[in-house]
Amino acid sequence: MLAVFSGGLSFFILPKKTISFSEKRTLASLPKLHWNNYVNGKWSDSIDQYVNDQSPFRFEMVKLASSINYYRGIHLANREKVLVVAKPQKRTDTKIVTSDSISRKTNTEEVFEEAYSGNMLIINGSVFTLNRGNPKMASMFGKMLSKYALELTGKTRVISCVPPLSCAYIPSPKYNDYKLKNKETLLSIKQSLSNGALFCDVQDELNKHTDEKLFFSTDHHWTARGAYYAYVAFCHGVGLEPVPLDNMERRVKYDFLGSLYQLTRDKSVENNPDSMEYFIPRIQTNAIHYGPSDFSKPLKGSVFCHGCSGGNSYSTFLCGDIPLVKIKTNIKNGKKVLVIKNSMGNAFTVYLVNHYEEVYAVDFRYAQHNLLTLIKQNAINDMVFALGLHGAMAYGTIQRMHDLGFNNELVRKKDAALKDTILQINSSATSTMPSK
Repeated sequence: MLAVFSGGLSFFILPKKTISFSEKRTLASLPKLHWNNYVNGKWSDSIDQYVNDQSPFRFEMVKLASSINYYRGIHLANREKVLVVAKPQKRTDTKIVTSDSISRKTNTEEVFEEAYSGNMLIINGSVFTLNRGNPKMASMFGKMLSKYALELTGKTRVISCVPPLSCAYIPSPKYNDYKLKNKETLLSIKQSLSNGALFCDVQDELNKHTDEKLFFSTDHHWTARGAYYAYVAFCHGVGLEPVPLDNMERRVKYDFLGSLYQLTRDKSVENNPDSMEYFIPRIQTNAIHYGPSDFSKPLKGSVFCHGCSGGNSYSTFLCGDIPLVKIKTNIKNGKKVLVIKNSMGNAFTVYLVNHYEEVYAVDFRYAQHNLLTLIKQNAINDMVFALGLHGAMAYGTIQRMHDLGFNNELVRKKDAALKDTILQINSSATSTMPSK
């Protein structure tokens, strides 16, 4: 009885949390009681979610339950299993997160969209998304780049720098088909390029370093080393000399449990947390964050957010997924580069400060900036598409990257319609009691 009483009392006394960095999501807040949301049951559902999210010692209890389930039955020395993971719900809320004294708005929608693939393979505590690739869709990506190359002929180089998926490096020969299909998909991009668009063979460069950690065990992103070798492939493709890792400052963060652990909640994965090393170029930089559609209200940013930790460690690179980041360096060569990316490109982009006076990074998922206007107004020399392979073989993301340059008004209308829908849903959930 004392334990029950203490637990109940703790619920009311302990401060409430707003964000779970380990789960990469916002926690439910106390819902307002109104007549409409009471009679339609939404208020009671919201209360259930609030109590579940704010229960004292919730995180510890979740870990305990996971441990109990894990230790049931027989465990083999080499654990290998395939999980079918339900597609995570999209979230449409935003929060202001402060890291390293930098205030920034982060959109929690589609947090796991890049990670999700349906089936996931776990081998000895490491998770691999199982996706063989899609050469047909990848050719559409190549043709989209070729259209930009034609538009920018003689002014700006257009470059593909897309990596394979982590399943190309499953440490078991029986999964070699995934490596071959990834190669075929990337080759489809190369063969679809025209009008002078360049292809950087990232997979070929990664294949030279399979004895190193190229992808995280608990997260769908590549490691700083994996991104570095993509940078090496980029340099070889465009005629630059890559800066050796030994010439950069190395730092390490520990106990990183990323997106794939959050999706699987597998105990063997929990027992195999990643260490996240990263390398800081010895270049002076000044970063500015901009909103999705214009250059008003700029925020002081950073190339690296050293305060990010735990499940949020990957946000160290570029301080997370910002619609538009502009980086100025002390390299006075007049060269400028625009990187079109999703979160995979964050760890890659940071190396480009070694070669350009200005680096622009656009997250195509959240930005509405007209890419062609951005290139022409800032005299961009190189336009680099550095995104995860999932985004290069999905119709929706290919279409959005195309429309950001060639049909920008449509992008803005679609985003405005989505925002209106979200506002209507929120308004419906919090509508006031009708007057008598």
